[in-house]
Amino acid sequence: MRLDLGAAPLDHSPLPEATTSRVVTRGDAEALAVLMEDAYRGTIDAEPGQDLDDARKEIAATFAGDYGAPMPEASVLAFEGDELVSASIVTRFEEAPFVAFTMTRSSHKGRGLSRAVMTRSMKVLAGAGESHLDLVVTAGNDPAQRLYSSLGFVTIETFES
Repeated sequence: MRLDLGAAPLDHSPLPEATTSRVVTRGDAEALAVLMEDAYRGTIDAEPGQDLDDARKEIAATFAGDYGAPMPEASVLAFEGDELVSASIVTRFEEAPFVAFTMTRSSHKGRGLSRAVMTRSMKVLAGAGESHLDLVVTAGNDPAQRLYSSLGFVTIETFES
């Protein structure tokens, strides 16, 4: 899917009360792995038998650039107190910004956190002069497809697995 950042509404979606946000750092790797394992457990995007060690490997691969060069300035984390509850992780893949992961703790889904971190990432990218933002969403992941469509993303290509 692709979002034209020039046409996207770039007002921040509000974070729930008592939730703060900031950009990602390498020191967030363990918290991101814990979040990833929780967020994807039991979903269409989870592989059978995936565990926290697998999530750690995914996050390490992301920081290592396996999904494109990390863009920490556009990768946004949301916290309630010290607990990481949502994240939008952006990389530069094939010369364009790419959402590598959007994830929200299972106990916090449906509260607008993914929308909030995504709109913050979108605003940073637009402010930096980027023209578009790409992502891949699994067919059948209806909640993610609804979110991305509501943010203005459009399908540009589909892949059969």
